[in-house]
Amino acid sequence: MEWKVKSVKQETSHKFLNFVTLTYEVSKSDNKTYDYDYFLATRHENGDVLPVTKNFARPDGVTIPLYHIDNEGKVSVLLTSQFRPAIGRRVTSVPAGLMDESDKDILEVAKREALEEVGAVITDLEVLAPTGSTSSGLSDETNALVLGRIVSFKEKSLEEFEDIESRLYSLDEVKSMMKDDQYFFSLTARLVLLYLIERFK
Repeated sequence: MEWKVKSVKQETSHKFLNFVTLTYEVSKSDNKTYDYDYFLATRHENGDVLPVTKNFARPDGVTIPLYHIDNEGKVSVLLTSQFRPAIGRRVTSVPAGLMDESDKDILEVAKREALEEVGAVITDLEVLAPTGSTSSGLSDETNALVLGRIVSFKEKSLEEFEDIESRLYSLDEVKSMMKDDQYFFSLTARLVLLYLIERFK
Protein backbone atom coordinates (compact mmCIF):
# COMPACT_ATOMS: atom_id res chain seq x y z
CA MET A 1 0.00 0.00 0.00
CA GLU A 2 1.02 3.59 -0.59
CA TRP A 3 0.00 6.32 1.87
CA LYS A 4 -0.29 10.02 1.07
CA VAL A 5 -1.57 12.74 3.39
CA LYS A 6 -4.69 14.26 1.88
CA SER A 7 -5.81 16.64 4.63
CA VAL A 8 -5.25 17.60 8.24
CA LYS A 9 -8.08 18.93 10.38
CA GLN A 10 -7.26 20.32 13.82
CA GLU A 11 -10.25 19.56 16.02
CA THR A 12 -9.15 21.39 19.18
CA SER A 13 -7.07 24.41 20.13
CA HIS A 14 -5.18 23.94 23.37
CA LYS A 15 -1.84 25.21 24.60
CA PHE A 16 0.00 21.89 24.98
CA LEU A 17 -1.95 19.15 23.20
CA ASN A 18 -4.45 18.95 20.36
CA PHE A 19 -6.68 16.41 18.67
CA VAL A 20 -6.33 16.08 14.90
CA THR A 21 -8.15 14.16 12.17
CA LEU A 22 -5.62 13.09 9.57
CA THR A 23 -6.97 11.85 6.23
CA TYR A 24 -4.75 9.65 4.09
CA GLU A 25 -5.24 8.66 0.48
CA VAL A 26 -4.31 4.98 0.41
CA SER A 27 -3.48 3.16 -2.83
CA LYS A 28 -4.00 -0.57 -2.52
CA SER A 29 -2.95 -3.51 -4.67
CA ASP A 30 -6.38 -3.58 -6.36
CA ASN A 31 -5.33 -0.32 -8.11
CA LYS A 32 -7.97 1.62 -6.22
CA THR A 33 -7.50 4.50 -3.81
CA TYR A 34 -9.33 4.91 -0.53
CA ASP A 35 -9.65 7.64 2.07
CA TYR A 36 -8.58 6.57 5.52
CA ASP A 37 -9.15 8.79 8.58
CA TYR A 38 -6.71 8.53 11.45
CA PHE A 39 -7.06 10.32 14.77
CA LEU A 40 -4.05 11.51 16.71
CA ALA A 41 -2.90 13.66 19.57
CA THR A 42 -0.24 16.21 18.74
CA ARG A 43 1.73 18.98 20.41
CA HIS A 44 1.78 20.87 17.11
CA GLU A 45 -0.70 23.35 15.71
CA ASN A 46 -1.99 24.49 12.32
CA GLY A 47 -1.49 21.16 10.60
CA ASP A 48 2.22 20.96 11.40
CA VAL A 49 1.95 17.27 12.28
CA LEU A 50 4.85 14.91 11.73
CA PRO A 51 3.35 13.10 8.70
CA VAL A 52 3.28 16.49 6.93
CA THR A 53 6.50 18.14 8.10
CA LYS A 54 8.67 14.97 8.07
CA ASN A 55 10.85 16.73 10.65
CA PHE A 56 12.14 13.59 12.33
CA ALA A 57 15.43 15.18 13.41
CA ARG A 58 14.08 17.58 16.04
CA PRO A 59 12.24 15.88 18.91
CA ASP A 60 9.37 17.38 20.85
CA GLY A 61 11.00 16.57 24.16
CA VAL A 62 13.97 15.03 25.93
CA THR A 63 14.01 12.27 28.55
CA ILE A 64 16.98 12.66 30.91
CA PRO A 65 18.14 9.70 33.02
CA LEU A 66 20.65 10.93 35.62
CA TYR A 67 23.31 9.21 37.69
CA HIS A 68 25.70 10.25 40.44
CA ILE A 69 29.08 8.84 41.45
CA ASP A 70 30.13 9.48 45.05
CA ASN A 71 33.66 9.83 46.47
CA GLU A 72 33.87 6.06 46.93
CA GLY A 73 32.89 5.39 43.33
CA LYS A 74 29.40 4.14 44.14
CA VAL A 75 26.79 4.85 41.49
CA SER A 76 23.26 5.95 42.24
CA VAL A 77 20.48 7.06 39.91
CA LEU A 78 17.92 9.81 40.32
CA LEU A 79 14.27 8.84 40.18
CA THR A 80 11.26 11.11 40.14
CA SER A 81 7.80 10.52 41.53
CA GLN A 82 5.27 12.66 39.69
CA PHE A 83 1.50 12.80 39.77
CA ARG A 84 0.20 12.28 36.23
CA PRO A 85 -3.40 13.51 35.80
CA ALA A 86 -3.93 11.44 32.62
CA ILE A 87 -3.75 8.20 34.62
CA GLY A 88 -4.67 9.57 38.04
CA ARG A 89 -1.66 8.36 40.00
CA ARG A 90 2.01 8.93 40.72
CA VAL A 91 4.51 7.56 38.22
CA THR A 92 8.12 6.65 39.01
CA SER A 93 10.33 7.91 36.22
CA VAL A 94 13.29 10.13 35.30
CA PRO A 95 13.36 13.85 34.48
CA ALA A 96 12.03 14.96 31.09
CA GLY A 97 10.96 18.14 29.38
CA LEU A 98 9.77 19.71 26.15
CA MET A 99 11.94 21.51 23.63
CA ASP A 100 11.22 25.19 23.13
CA GLU A 101 11.41 26.74 19.68
CA SER A 102 14.46 28.72 20.81
CA ASP A 103 16.40 25.63 21.98
CA LYS A 104 19.38 24.92 19.76
CA ASP A 105 19.79 21.25 20.66
CA ILE A 106 18.75 18.43 22.99
CA LEU A 107 21.79 18.88 25.26
CA GLU A 108 20.65 22.42 26.11
CA VAL A 109 17.20 21.06 26.95
CA ALA A 110 18.64 18.28 29.11
CA LYS A 111 20.67 20.73 31.22
CA ARG A 112 17.75 23.13 31.67
CA GLU A 113 15.13 20.52 32.51
CA ALA A 114 17.39 18.64 34.95
CA LEU A 115 17.98 21.89 36.81
CA GLU A 116 14.34 23.02 36.75
CA GLU A 117 12.69 19.70 37.66
CA VAL A 118 15.11 18.24 40.21
CA GLY A 119 17.73 20.95 40.82
CA ALA A 120 20.50 18.85 39.28
CA VAL A 121 23.57 20.42 37.69
CA ILE A 122 24.75 17.88 35.13
CA THR A 123 27.76 17.14 32.96
CA ASP A 124 29.17 14.30 30.79
CA LEU A 125 26.08 14.34 28.61
CA GLU A 126 25.63 11.35 26.34
CA VAL A 127 22.95 10.95 23.67
CA LEU A 128 21.52 7.46 24.12
CA ALA A 129 18.82 7.95 21.46
CA PRO A 130 18.60 10.98 19.15
CA THR A 131 14.88 10.89 18.29
CA GLY A 132 12.22 8.22 18.61
CA SER A 133 8.46 7.88 18.66
CA THR A 134 6.78 8.14 22.04
CA SER A 135 3.54 6.36 21.05
CA SER A 136 3.21 5.97 17.28
CA GLY A 137 -0.30 4.52 17.59
CA LEU A 138 -1.65 7.54 19.44
CA SER A 139 0.52 10.57 18.78
CA ASP A 140 3.14 12.11 16.50
CA GLU A 141 5.22 13.08 19.56
CA THR A 142 8.93 12.26 19.46
CA ASN A 143 11.54 12.26 22.21
CA ALA A 144 15.29 12.03 22.56
CA LEU A 145 17.12 10.27 25.39
CA VAL A 146 20.12 12.03 27.00
CA LEU A 147 22.12 10.56 29.89
CA GLY A 148 23.75 12.97 32.35
CA ARG A 149 26.00 12.80 35.42
CA ILE A 150 24.99 14.87 38.43
CA VAL A 151 27.79 17.01 39.86
CA SER A 152 25.78 19.12 42.31
CA PHE A 153 22.32 20.24 43.32
CA LYS A 154 20.70 23.67 43.36
CA GLU A 155 17.16 24.80 44.06
CA LYS A 156 14.66 23.39 41.57
CA SER A 157 12.11 25.59 39.78
CA LEU A 158 8.80 23.78 39.20
CA GLU A 159 5.76 25.15 37.42
CA GLU A 160 2.63 25.81 39.50
CA PHE A 161 1.03 22.39 39.02
CA GLU A 162 4.15 20.25 38.58
CA ASP A 163 4.03 17.76 41.45
CA ILE A 164 7.50 16.18 41.28
CA GLU A 165 9.51 14.62 44.08
CA SER A 166 12.97 13.19 43.47
CA ARG A 167 15.95 11.56 45.16
CA LEU A 168 18.96 9.37 44.50
CA TYR A 169 18.68 5.59 44.78
CA SER A 170 21.35 2.90 44.80
CA LEU A 171 21.29 0.39 41.95
CA ASP A 172 20.16 -2.31 44.41
CA GLU A 173 17.27 -0.12 45.56
CA VAL A 174 16.23 0.45 41.96
CA LYS A 175 16.24 -3.30 41.29
CA SER A 176 13.96 -3.88 44.26
CA MET A 177 11.62 -1.03 43.32
CA MET A 178 11.12 -2.39 39.82
CA LYS A 179 9.86 -5.65 41.34
CA ASP A 180 7.51 -3.87 43.76
CA ASP A 181 3.96 -3.25 42.53
CA GLN A 182 3.59 -0.11 44.65
CA TYR A 183 5.85 1.69 42.15
CA PHE A 184 4.34 2.37 38.73
CA PHE A 185 7.21 3.00 36.30
CA SER A 186 6.98 4.65 32.92
CA LEU A 187 8.03 2.18 30.25
CA THR A 188 10.90 4.41 29.09
CA ALA A 189 12.22 4.73 32.65
CA ARG A 190 12.04 0.98 33.25
CA LEU A 191 14.01 0.21 30.10
CA VAL A 192 16.68 2.86 30.65
CA LEU A 193 17.10 1.80 34.30
CA LEU A 194 17.71 -1.79 33.22
CA TYR A 195 20.38 -0.42 30.89
CA LEU A 196 22.00 1.65 33.66
CA ILE A 197 22.00 -1.28 36.09
CA GLU A 198 23.82 -3.40 33.51
CA ARG A 199 26.19 -0.59 32.55
CA PHE A 200 27.26 0.30 36.09
CA LYS A 201 27.17 -3.11 37.76
